[in-house]
Parts: sequence; structure tokens; C-alpha cells
Amino acid sequence: MSTPRTRTLLVEDQGMFRAFMERWLGAHPRFELVGAAASGEEALELLSARRPELLVVDLQLPGMDGLDFVRAARQARPQARALVFSSLMDPLALTRVRESGVEGYLEKDTEPARLEEALTAVAEGRRFFSARFLETLAGEGAKAEALGKILSRREQEVLTQVIAGKTSREIADFYGIGLRTVEFHRANLMAKLGAANAAELVTQARLRGMV
Repeated sequence: MSTPRTRTLLVEDQGMFRAFMERWLGAHPRFELVGAAASGEEALELLSARRPELLVVDLQLPGMDGLDFVRAARQARPQARALVFSSLMDPLALTRVRESGVEGYLEKDTEPARLEEALTAVAEGRRFFSARFLETLAGEGAKAEALGKILSRREQEVLTQVIAGKTSREIADFYGIGLRTVEFHRANLMAKLGAANAAELVTQARLRGMV
């Protein structure tokens, strides 16, 4: 008796990569593509009707990022497993991925055979993190540990959004927290990293290997 195809939801904002993944998943005997979305907000609207078992999610999305989408999606579909895609390899982002509880991470420039291996592993309830992901975290372990001692988890999240060019209001809306709270965290970040404004904050983050 053949294994039932895994109901899969794709969340990817890059049109060409999304089109490739739609074709690849649509033709694969192991996966059933039940929906594709260009943003986390759009994908959340599909959850109840499409009932995905596997979430294939870009890390960097407009508005809600991939990890926040997975967090929100699991409130509606706690049984859904998630594989995150990205070309981003900075230690701050990878630390967030590791701490998020997703089941896998793979770079977008991977070979199709590796993609199949990762998706199959996550669909079967196993974890899959690329060698490059693990090597980067291992190589940057001391930096990541030092960063965790300097910045709180919320400060790291706010810093990630500042680096992405988000305003304080956008960050507040994104995390569902008050504007004053964001400004408080931004002030702490600038004090801790020795920056006078957002541009210097990004510069200091780059100098410290955070981006």
C-alpha cells in the first residue's frame, strides 16, 4: 500500500522560486501541494481550508517573517511540521531558526536531491538541518553565545527588524507590542552597541558579524 502524499503548503514571495517549487511539488509523488502564498498573512488565510501537514516557508517574507508565520500557523495547525528555506546565513538569523522549534532548514541554492531528502525527512517527523547551517552555527558559536549575553531575545528580534529596514511602528505591529516598548529596546540596543541612530546600529551589527 503506497504512502499517502503529504499535504504541503508553500510560502514564498520570490515569484520565480515559487513557480519552480510549485512545479516540483506538484509533480512529486510524495507531496501534495495544497496551496501557495506570497506572504505569511496570505498563507494564514489558507490554513483551515487546506489543512497542510508540511509547511515549506521562506525565512524572509514581506510583513510577517517566516518564523513568525510558523509560530502563528501552529496555533491553528499544531501538528504541522515546517521546513524553512533561505539564503540568509548570518548567525543571528540562524540562532533564531534554531530556537524557533522548526523541524528543518535548507538553503535555496541546494540540489533537488537534497531538497527531496530534507522534505521527506521533515514530512516523516524527523529533523533536517543542512551541513552549512550546522557548520555556520558551530563556527559562530562563541559569537552567538556572546550575543545572547549582551542582548535579550526581544532585543535580538528588534535588531533583526531594524536591520531589515523596519520602522518602530512596523516592528510594534509585527510583534504585537507597544511602540514605547520598541523604542525602549531600540534605545537599549544603541547603548549596548555604541550607536547613535539606526544607520549606526546596522553598521555596528555588521562589524560584529551579525549580518
